[in-house]
Amino acid sequence: MSTDPAHSLADTLQVKLGMGAKKLARPRGRLSAWQIDSEREFQKFLAGNRDAILDIVERGTLFSREEIAPLLDTTLPGMAEVAALLSIQELLENGKYDHIIVDTAPFGHTLRLFELPSHFQRFLNFLNVASGRDAWLAQRFGGRVATPAQSFVERWQAAVEQVKEAFSARNAEIMLVTTPETFSLNEAERSITSLQRSVPEMQVSGIVLNRAIEADNGCAHCRRRARMTKRAMQWLSSRFPRKTIMKAPDPGNPLLGTELLRRFGEAVFERASRRLAAEAPKSGTIKMHRTNWPVSSSPLSFTVGKGGVGKTTVTAALAFHRRAEDKETPVMVCSTDPAPSLDDVFEQEIGHKPISVLGDRLLKATEFDSVAQYQQWAAEIHRKLEGEFSMQSGGLHLDLTFERQVFAALMEVVPPGVDEVFAIFRVLELLETGAGKVFIDMAPTGHALELLRMPERILLWSRLLLKSLSAHRTLALAQDVAVELASLGQRVRSLLKIMQDQQRSRVWAVMLPEPVPDSQTMRLLAALEHMGIAVDSLFVNRVLLEQTSCPRCSRRRKWQMATLQRLRNRYAKHRTYLVPEFPGEISGVAALRKFTGPIWQIVE
Repeated sequence: MSTDPAHSLADTLQVKLGMGAKKLARPRGRLSAWQIDSEREFQKFLAGNRDAILDIVERGTLFSREEIAPLLDTTLPGMAEVAALLSIQELLENGKYDHIIVDTAPFGHTLRLFELPSHFQRFLNFLNVASGRDAWLAQRFGGRVATPAQSFVERWQAAVEQVKEAFSARNAEIMLVTTPETFSLNEAERSITSLQRSVPEMQVSGIVLNRAIEADNGCAHCRRRARMTKRAMQWLSSRFPRKTIMKAPDPGNPLLGTELLRRFGEAVFERASRRLAAEAPKSGTIKMHRTNWPVSSSPLSFTVGKGGVGKTTVTAALAFHRRAEDKETPVMVCSTDPAPSLDDVFEQEIGHKPISVLGDRLLKATEFDSVAQYQQWAAEIHRKLEGEFSMQSGGLHLDLTFERQVFAALMEVVPPGVDEVFAIFRVLELLETGAGKVFIDMAPTGHALELLRMPERILLWSRLLLKSLSAHRTLALAQDVAVELASLGQRVRSLLKIMQDQQRSRVWAVMLPEPVPDSQTMRLLAALEHMGIAVDSLFVNRVLLEQTSCPRCSRRRKWQMATLQRLRNRYAKHRTYLVPEFPGEISGVAALRKFTGPIWQIVE
């Protein structure tokens, strides 16, 4: 099953997958596949439990059923990872499968999935608090207690415990996949550290070094890759001596279809010698010409794409080139990726505060800690909650301690992803304070789409909350929260206007010339267009431009040319730049200067 919002499981298996698990004809009908439709799965959950949730919230809060219903519909479906959690729990409960193998999103998104049992636990805690209102009133004022139905809360409490147990090191294996590049290895180390800090009960059991090359075939490119593979194996063995480390060979062609994947699995996990070569489909001639690196003139630029395609490198290169072309304008490079790697490109530690890089005082970089941004905002709300929660009304004293408990619990169940919008608010602050041109290195595709969709969701969320609070405007709490939400909505409106204005904002997409990234990029561009966000250009990274006698590289180049042929037909309205394969990592001034030299562009 795939829990990545930017699915590629069907593309890799070369099958059509529908809404639920589909049994594959090979091998022998014993393998099923499922791409989670997060919106559909969460709506299934909501349909079966909507009345129970509304009953509990109406009974236990200031809101009427009419007020809370649209808020429920708007806020909770934003919890994309909850759908994955519910789907995993469904498979665990029915016991139909011997093994469940989860293809997760890139690490920042995946860490959320692993943290979700605790997050969902907080949601259940909120419902528990709300459902206890009658008991609270009876305890203070006497009378009989009408106990609310607890079946919903109890059932989901048991489900959360089941998933927590399944996620434990006793029952789950985590395979971390990396590649021989230094950037990827560093990210792998950061990922393991983050996992151990955030979800200590889960442990990485094995590491797969993907795209490994051991024999050079007399080819200079393969010889460099073989040296990188050897160094990577040594590095992984020294860093993680107690982990099982496996090599996944690079045949030069994509691994598509169940038969090729079966052989690939035997090569990786059984260390068997298997033929993995696959000839590329025929392609026509690709017309291209040399040109200069593009210069972004808009105040704000976003770089988007699948994980591992070189987004961070292209973002840094666009910013570096802008400074080279314009010595007067300051430039800021920002990362909203939960697993950032600007440190590697700029060869220095990048933190939450902007810092000058590459010896250029007008070129600065920062990696947003979006969680910290949100927590700071939430802490201010909590400070208000801790204020006076009693009021006098016509001689009647109302003790609102229970309302404080409800709102405090509600603050703990803000949907995953809301924190990330605070990172973009930092971008607005940078633009307002004269940071010059701002370049944003986005998280991988699925995560980026969630972040780009989030402003619209938050705007609706804040409007509904304000409407809900309007009936209780005499409460100091409602007034304070309303002020915070109004400010939030105002910032969201500003952000949406900037993102949809092509004069003020520009989106650059990055991909590799391979079938799976091609399919994913097509879906990404369609989603962005639907949101009213225009993509300026495509960067196709790591292209082998020259003919070669090496069988592996020749095969890879043919697959690339076939993909580029489709690109020319599919993305004719976008400028498409071809970035050649570079022999080493792109980091530091010299490498970035070379990287931003002449570039190729596809022409009709």
